[in-house]
Amino acid sequence: MDKSEKRILRKRLFHHLDGLAMCGVIPVLEEWGLLERVFRTSGDVDELAGEYRANSGYLNVALRMLCSQGLLEAVRAEDRINYRPAVGKTPTDWYRHSTAYAPGRAWLELSVNSWNTPEAPITSEAIMAMEVLMDAWSDMPNEGIMGRIKNHLEGALVSPWLVALGTIHGNKPISTWEEHDIAVLKMDESKQESWGKVLQLLGWDRTEEGAFFLKRSSAYGVTTSYTRTFIWTRELIFGDGSYLWRTEPGEPEVHVDRTLNVWGSGGAHQAYFSHLDEVIKTVFNAPLEEQPVGICDMGCGNGALLLHLFEVIKSSTLRGKHLDTHPLELVGADFNHEALVATADHFRQEGVDGHFIWGDIGDPDQLALDLWTHHKIRLGDLMSVRSFLDHNRVYNRPIIDRPERATSTGAFAFRGERLKLRNVEQSLKEHFLRWSPYVAQHGLLVVELHTISPEEAAERQGIMPATAYDATHGFADQYIVEIPVFDAMAAEAGLTIEESCSRTFPSELPATVSIRYFKA
Repeated sequence: MDKSEKRILRKRLFHHLDGLAMCGVIPVLEEWGLLERVFRTSGDVDELAGEYRANSGYLNVALRMLCSQGLLEAVRAEDRINYRPAVGKTPTDWYRHSTAYAPGRAWLELSVNSWNTPEAPITSEAIMAMEVLMDAWSDMPNEGIMGRIKNHLEGALVSPWLVALGTIHGNKPISTWEEHDIAVLKMDESKQESWGKVLQLLGWDRTEEGAFFLKRSSAYGVTTSYTRTFIWTRELIFGDGSYLWRTEPGEPEVHVDRTLNVWGSGGAHQAYFSHLDEVIKTVFNAPLEEQPVGICDMGCGNGALLLHLFEVIKSSTLRGKHLDTHPLELVGADFNHEALVATADHFRQEGVDGHFIWGDIGDPDQLALDLWTHHKIRLGDLMSVRSFLDHNRVYNRPIIDRPERATSTGAFAFRGERLKLRNVEQSLKEHFLRWSPYVAQHGLLVVELHTISPEEAAERQGIMPATAYDATHGFADQYIVEIPVFDAMAAEAGLTIEESCSRTFPSELPATVSIRYFKA
């Protein structure tokens, strides 16, 4: 398979991820008549929310998805947003066939547990829903806007199967059909038979095309882990805006399958983490007296990143040669108590000493106090590191009103409420201000996810899965702002970027991932 063929399949993969979100959301808007309302007469998002008794925050997320698909346009004036059909034939053709997403949603509703219970039989209802979806897929042409809808439906069809097979196989990609066969045999016979029908329909069995998607099954993990959130968009948009947050303190989160999320992100994030190694080497190859006492990984998960960075320091830096006289303090902090237990166990297995402490990324003062009280370590003496966490902080309403006009184009919500963009920007600035005293000396190394404008996303269909990113994060009250906005708020908070240690992915804007090494 040559590069051009792989490029076409990669584009299809990104359409698959967008399709998961589209299949979850579009039938809900269709069911309530809101899709017809917007495409026929346009409308202000807050007025639409009042008319349909919807939660304006999540309705805004849903309508912005259609902008990222090039189907709607958003006209912004101060804090108001008016949505109207995009100019051209494509939106009209898409709207005429928008009911095609219903079989995709029906299949997702019945297959949501397929990936984490491979040994359980597939229900007759799920088989029926799958076959209806397969028939709908078969009836669609491969060209034009219908071809894109077909790819969206294909994404809904294959994602549960790919993540099921991928997680059965483990952390390494499925690289051969023999490995695929071994994973299939671990599924119930009813699922083996159903997956065989999918392979036959798509023409993937024993082909290079099928192998391409199997090898990249982990790429589906993060988006698929939010399937429950997509299914619950009916409640989120038109019902209880706090639906995802109905758990009691200490209970597992319900909006995401965290195990699947971690599995999927592990493969996807590897390329970014290799760049972190270079920054770590720069910091810990400096003169010993200038180096931080250690590292604090905020949002440590299972401790894998912190342990990896320790190995990099130990094997590839000046500090690593002097650990007997200059020991390295490793601090893992997390909001989730189960994560702290997992990190402690991981460190114990590796024979590495560390400090593990509960912490909220939105409250570094409390983290600093607890770290000193219980471990006699000053947060400011450490290098702070975190990955894909700042956007996932609990929203803190800004202390002051931001006078400047917002530059972000995002759609952000808190428990269903539509957040004003200038308040989201000011909240991010104040977040950085809270951290500024603790990263002044040894810096803050951040890997972060970002949105791009709907106009840029529409131009890059199949190049960036922007619709999927915005849906998973928008409906789950997460705040992925554009890279220029992120950098600007950090700068206003007094943080400067060490350019030689910073990257974006892709390398040129617009980009959806950044690595920033901030100093105050």
